Amino acid sequence: MSDPAAGGAMVPAAGRGIAWANGGPRFGDMVWAKVKSHPWWPGHIYSVSLTDDEEVHRGHRDGLVLVAFFGDSSYGWFDPSELVPFEDHFTEKAAQGGSSRSSFAAAVAEAVDEVARRSALALLCPCDNPDAFRPHPSDGNFFLVDVPAFDTDADYQLDQIRAARQRFVPRKALNYLLDAAVTQRDAPEKAARTVPGMEMAALFLAYRRAVFSPIDNTYAQAFGVDPELALAAEQKAAAERAQRGPQEALR
Repeated sequence: MSDPAAGGAMVPAAGRGIAWANGGPRFGDMVWAKVKSHPWWPGHIYSVSLTDDEEVHRGHRDGLVLVAFFGDSSYGWFDPSELVPFEDHFTEKAAQGGSSRSSFAAAVAEAVDEVARRSALALLCPCDNPDAFRPHPSDGNFFLVDVPAFDTDADYQLDQIRAARQRFVPRKALNYLLDAAVTQRDAPEKAARTVPGMEMAALFLAYRRAVFSPIDNTYAQAFGVDPELALAAEQKAAAERAQRGPQEALR
């Protein structure tokens, strides 16, 4: 049987009139899936060719799509009608609670991290880091990608990489930054509440990493700051924000 998630193949979204951007869920699409006895859980459409989990392979059925879940790295096969797009339902689904609140918060934080990684992918160029893009050893249709400030070996298709670059519109980014600087005192908090806001914030951080050194010695000398300690504090604060998850920003 062919893998419906491989090669960007589209699976018709049956029922419920869900509007998928591509006409149906494709490899890499971020989704919410309804798991029994759990809240709607964040994940992304995956390819069975990229996992050697025998149970996952045994569960393969025509018409189903494989979802890799954030938080616990588990998998599940779903009919497309059991999935909803991540961005469209973020505000509603991210506010869920229940008995699995702590593990759910960690899963949402990991999903938000992936949103940021995909946005930062737009500014990643092999001209600066030749080893950032490597052919996937399990399937030549995919690449293993290292995005600075994120975990290594992320699985992406060429179409995803191109799409990330196409979403970067310099004029739009500049207008967003100017608007935030002039009219929004709470711009960082607002950015954490919506997927487009998260993407834009990640884009600016990626741009800063691409253009500037992580340690600014001139600034350190002028203000008497230890650059190594400042960088470590920044990284620690970012990790703590990710652990708290977006629920805090939604309150």
